[in-house]
Amino acid sequence: MAIYSLGAVANLNPTLTFHASSVELRITNTTAAPLTPIVVKVYNSNGATPTGATEVLYFTTTFAIGAPNGVVTLNIPTVVPSYAITVSSPAAAGFVSDISIYAQGRDAAGNLVADQVFPFGDWNFVTTA
Repeated sequence: MAIYSLGAVANLNPTLTFHASSVELRITNTTAAPLTPIVVKVYNSNGATPTGATEVLYFTTTFAIGAPNGVVTLNIPTVVPSYAITVSSPAAAGFVSDISIYAQGRDAAGNLVADQVFPFGDWNFVTTA
């Protein structure tokens, strides 16, 4: 299973309001094969909490993308000081390009948060388990 991570995303303005109240996450199947399971986990990240604090899982979902070039779009709440997202796909060892991932933060009015746009190249490949 291939695992990708966005890492910790700071989500507080200097006024202690949230940059983004949600993130739109788009996952595309880039193969001809059905992909199952795709697992998405979102954490309240320790990137904005005291050193040694643990991440707390607050959103998770599992789904399949059956069609070639099929797309699933999720809208995930991000009303936390810092969040981290991981996405895993069923890629076999050595094969990590079965999905493409894109995320963008949205403010409370639904507007794009310019500093929270994350194309596939911004995602860290963690491992193939």
